[in-house]
Amino acid sequence: MAEELDDLTKFEAKGTSHHLPVGWLALFWGLIVFGAYYYWAYSPALGGWSQAKDLETGGASSGANLLWTIAFTAVPALVAIWMGLTQKKKAR
Repeated sequence: MAEELDDLTKFEAKGTSHHLPVGWLALFWGLIVFGAYYYWAYSPALGGWSQAKDLETGGASSGANLLWTIAFTAVPALVAIWMGLTQKKKAR
């Protein structure tokens, strides 16, 4: 009994032992790209952004706010649907 519990290969998931699912890779690289963009856009040293300059120009327009709201809600929803459909196809 103790020998069976010591063999960790019996507890390893064979389907994902060598490859990460596409959704995890998309999330990983997406977060890296977003982090790099965010650091560049809102860092005074790199992008030149400052709160005072943003207040002087009146901030973001309503069109830009609408665009980013749609982008940050529709894109993750489409990715989630796409991941669900690809997982469903793999299960067949």
